[in-house]
Amino acid sequence: MTHAWVQEVERRLGYRFRRRTLLRAALTHPSAGPEGKAFRRLAFLGDAVLTFLLGLHVYQDHPHLPPGGLTRLRASLVNRTTLARAAAELGLPMLFRLGKGDEPEGRERPSVLATGFEAVLAAIYLDRGLGAVRTFLEQHLLSLTIPDDSLDPKSELQTRLQQVFKIRPRYRLLRQLGPPHAPRFEVEVKAGGRRLAKGMGRSRHEAEHMAAQAALAGLWRDSNIWGPSSG
Repeated sequence: MTHAWVQEVERRLGYRFRRRTLLRAALTHPSAGPEGKAFRRLAFLGDAVLTFLLGLHVYQDHPHLPPGGLTRLRASLVNRTTLARAAAELGLPMLFRLGKGDEPEGRERPSVLATGFEAVLAAIYLDRGLGAVRTFLEQHLLSLTIPDDSLDPKSELQTRLQQVFKIRPRYRLLRQLGPPHAPRFEVEVKAGGRRLAKGMGRSRHEAEHMAAQAALAGLWRDSNIWGPSSG
């Protein structure tokens, strides 16, 4: 592990290690020999840390979603393809230490890249803790991912109502307020003849979005409305 190699890896990661032996272990594949024995253990730990932090992220950013929706959103934010892409964006393929039998194809293999990314997360966690990993994910993973559009409030509300009651939500414009250049719209959402919530927005679409979000929050608090959760 040369000083130049360490400097280049830390430059690409945007992170300076206190314990550089962790960095070496995270980027040394088992195919490289005995030195690679810690790689898969680190990847195991990195997967657990990633799952927790992404769960915390979607929980905090999507207060309207029930558990099933949170699980699906977390899954949409990270998968092998996304992790491999994040590793490639960081330039990790050229920095892995692999056995000769895995050169050069192994560096571009999605499974190797994704596992390596998880190992790096574990190394950062062991080096400085969850806060450092969270900052790293915000910079190098979450910025690359787009949440599944099917999990917006309107889609989630429709999914839940159809699952439980076999009905669809209906939106109705109640009124338009303000001057033409800065209108405000008020919309209600109903299902089965019952008003679930109202929402305000700068466009009808935004008002429907807010109404659906309010309906989800209200209905989720009333567990009797939902019945047994499918999530």
